[in-house]
Amino acid sequence: MRKKGEGQDKRYSRRLGKVGNSLSASIPKEFANVLGMDKGDEIEVTCDEQRGEVIMKKVERNHLPKNVRPEVLAAMNKAINKYDHALRNLKHR
Repeated sequence: MRKKGEGQDKRYSRRLGKVGNSLSASIPKEFANVLGMDKGDEIEVTCDEQRGEVIMKKVERNHLPKNVRPEVLAAMNKAINKYDHALRNLKHR
């Protein structure tokens, strides 16, 4: 991460923690701010084995219209998934 006019990349050290069967590390707040990341955002994680690097980037999703709350959409998707079979059977009656 290089800011205009600076010669060196910003570097931070983090220790890995264990969460379930996975390992985790925090992202420095400064990096999150620069990349527009916030709690709850989805990230894509890739591994470059040749360079020995893990790359993370924010996943950009289509934004909902202003009058649709994300939790309403999530509840609707949950109901559709739960009752998908029943809903499809109603189609053929």
